[in-house]
Amino acid sequence: MKAVSKPRPGLFHLVSLGCPKNRVDSERILAVMTGAGFEFVEDSAAADVVIVNTCAFIEPAVEESIDAILDTKAENPDAILVVAGCLPLRYQENLAEPLPEVDLFVGPETISDLPRLIGNTTRGRRSRRGGLAATVRTARDRILTTPGYAYLKIAEGCSRRCGYCTIPSIRGPLRSVLPEILEDEARCLADAGSREIVLVAQDLTAYGRDWSEKNALLSLLDRLHRVDGIQWIRLMYVHPAGIPAGLANLINESDRVLPYLDIPFQHVSDAVLRAMRRPNTGARIRRLVDRLRKEIRGLVLRTTFMVGFPGEGDREFEELREFVATYDIERVGVFTYSTEEGTPACKLGDPIPRKVKDARADELRLIHGRFAHKRSLDRIGTLQQCLVEGVSGETDLLLQGRTWDQAPEVDGVLYITAGNAVAGEIRTVKITDASQHDLFGELVEPGGEDSQR
Repeated sequence: MKAVSKPRPGLFHLVSLGCPKNRVDSERILAVMTGAGFEFVEDSAAADVVIVNTCAFIEPAVEESIDAILDTKAENPDAILVVAGCLPLRYQENLAEPLPEVDLFVGPETISDLPRLIGNTTRGRRSRRGGLAATVRTARDRILTTPGYAYLKIAEGCSRRCGYCTIPSIRGPLRSVLPEILEDEARCLADAGSREIVLVAQDLTAYGRDWSEKNALLSLLDRLHRVDGIQWIRLMYVHPAGIPAGLANLINESDRVLPYLDIPFQHVSDAVLRAMRRPNTGARIRRLVDRLRKEIRGLVLRTTFMVGFPGEGDREFEELREFVATYDIERVGVFTYSTEEGTPACKLGDPIPRKVKDARADELRLIHGRFAHKRSLDRIGTLQQCLVEGVSGETDLLLQGRTWDQAPEVDGVLYITAGNAVAGEIRTVKITDASQHDLFGELVEPGGEDSQR
């Protein structure tokens, strides 16, 4: 009797939008789909299944996600179209009617069940997203998409209630991942070639609070510090109100935890911070910066500021402007406020005109840009550690990487103009030129000269 072969599951394409936390989910989708026998293709028009992993944190992200969904369907109308990520979580069952093009909506908690859900999906029968029930994460459920580094998502959701933020309603309350699972995942990331792990969550400093463990972040860092192969550990999204007292000593004593902290201040005006429901004051933020500078050797800070929040008058903006002009934060991101449905701040309206918001954002970027450019120029001639990421996206004549104080995707890059290296290597580079955010340098042969950091 002739054996009947099972049909191939088919070809799939993935569009990944949003933040590094969403990228981790996309890497899980890649692993789950290929593990079920699907084959990834670069061309969405050739796919049997197209998955759009969406962002819905702010209105522009929602618009980008919807545009990606519609464009994808126009390119390949016959494919099964799956929408994953934050958009289904934020709008839940309200998406089916305005987006009839979509065959399947799934949330992050149902990624592991995605192949079965796709198999059950036919025209005329639509599946819905799963709930926010806790899931068991394994360390081998990702296909990495980043060269030489990887994001390690240590928690999901957030239990803070900042007035402008949609994350608690989209992703739910804080759910920390068990430290032993994270340690195992970090080992697998190292085995896969990652030399840097970037810790991400909505609020790193809240890690472990859902099981009432004090200093859980420090304990986790101690575990990760012992993982062979990991050379850099970077902390992103550190809430200014929850930094543990022992973090400075841990960074100073470690040769792996980088003296780089991403701390989103959002503003420094007391009135604006209160309206935002942020548990800080301008004075506390200034004291925090002064203390961290004193306690952590060679500290590099990154922060974000929001302009145009309701109640930010000329006086409040001038206070923020003065802070940016005098405190010399190494990395600064600026974005304008947008009213988000369902947040407490939505009740405040959006009284500040768009042109005023844009002008304020441009002014802060200009002020910080002058400092950032001078800092980059001052590094010419210095030796720095860098992570080589491979051939440059700008030209195949250069290698590209990042110095230790350049976080991936947000802080500029290093263009390597001389020398040979393999992606994933951490090497010494001599800085030869600089622009405002990007650096240029030549690799130093091993044993040649000692680098900074």
